[in-house]
This record gives sequence, structure tokens and C-alpha cells, in this order.
Amino acid sequence: MSENKPLKVFVQKSPIHGLGVFAAEDIKQWELIEIAPILKLPIEEQNPMLGDYRYWWKDENNFNSYVIALGYGSLYNHSDQPNCNFTNNVKNNSIDFISTRNIKKGEEIFVYYGGNEYWSSREYVHVK
Repeated sequence: MSENKPLKVFVQKSPIHGLGVFAAEDIKQWELIEIAPILKLPIEEQNPMLGDYRYWWKDENNFNSYVIALGYGSLYNHSDQPNCNFTNNVKNNSIDFISTRNIKKGEEIFVYYGGNEYWSSREYVHVK
């Protein structure tokens, strides 16, 4: 069995918040950083402890579940000026992380979680 470790990144304590994902070497703009397999969680089974680590998942035309990105996928911190984007890869059941600019070795890698709507609604909400 081969390891699917994202070789260009590593995890360490972040000066921003908790743990973060950092470049282990220089990463070029538009380079694939990580393919993070997902674990689907039905919306009805929300867990408040996972609120900061989950992503919305869109199957076909509906956002109908949350997912946890495995690998380092749920450890990328937020920035209003991210250096990385993520996309839901429905065909591969993964979240793919791609750099949006050149990233220097040792630099923290950030994604954009969303605007005010995300920050006001990310808390646990009971779904009936």
C-alpha cells in the first residue's frame, strides 16, 4: 500500500490559529498541493466539535452533506487574501487544493472560508 502523504506541505503550530499547513518547499502558482479524500457526514448528524473542520459538499445540484477532508485538508487556516483555493472533486470524492500564487518554503498556506455569511452560520445548528 502506498502512502498518499502530501509531500510539499507539513503541519505545525500556526501563529494565526491552532495548527496550520505550511510549504515544505517552494510551490509554484496553480500547482496542485493536495488531494484530500473526504468522509461524508449527513447534515442531520452535525457535531459541534467538527464545526471548524467541515466543508459543505455538493452532490449533483444540492449541498446536501458536510464532509471532513482527510489528509491535511481540514487544517488549512482562513485568510481574506488566500494563497490557495480548494475545489470539490465529486468524481474523485476529494477536495483538491491548488495554489493561487507562488508560495515560499516555510510560508503558511491559507484558503478562503467565506465572507460574513460563513462566519455567522458556521456554528452548530440543529437540523430537524
